[in-house]
Amino acid sequence: MRHDTAIDSQDGFTLIEVIVSLIIVGILAALVSFGFSILAKGYIFAKKNAETTQKGQVALTRLTKELNMIKTVSSGSATAITFTSYKSGSEVSATLSWSGTANAPLYLGADILIDNVNSFDLGYYNSFSSAKGSSWAGSTKIIQIALNITGAEGVVSTFTTRVMPRNL
Repeated sequence: MRHDTAIDSQDGFTLIEVIVSLIIVGILAALVSFGFSILAKGYIFAKKNAETTQKGQVALTRLTKELNMIKTVSSGSATAITFTSYKSGSEVSATLSWSGTANAPLYLGADILIDNVNSFDLGYYNSFSSAKGSSWAGSTKIIQIALNITGAEGVVSTFTTRVMPRNL
């Protein structure tokens, strides 16, 4: 009698070994996909907040340029200022205003300067060391702008600057 050695061979994997290896591969795939998911969410969060920061910086730069060219101010409060300034050699009247409602836009004239404004405050100073005033006075020389913008997942970014109008 002859025995077939190929049938009696112990080479290869058993069914239990294959099932265990498939379970391990499945668990590793689930962990890797969860890691990629968190990585993608972090990227999107960072990108949206970078956009918010950029919008805030652009708005603050625009406000600085506008307020720097003020010739006269007809009224000024903590959330609005109406002024006349020089643009391209001629006088132009404009109003900067915020409604006071969270996440409302900030307007420059009829145009939206920036949206999702959480808070906006204008402070008026007679000098760098004087107390802050909440409304415009004839002796005002410095305007402080404080702007809070809501970004991704409710993160609030704060921007502050002081402007000393050169034509007052």
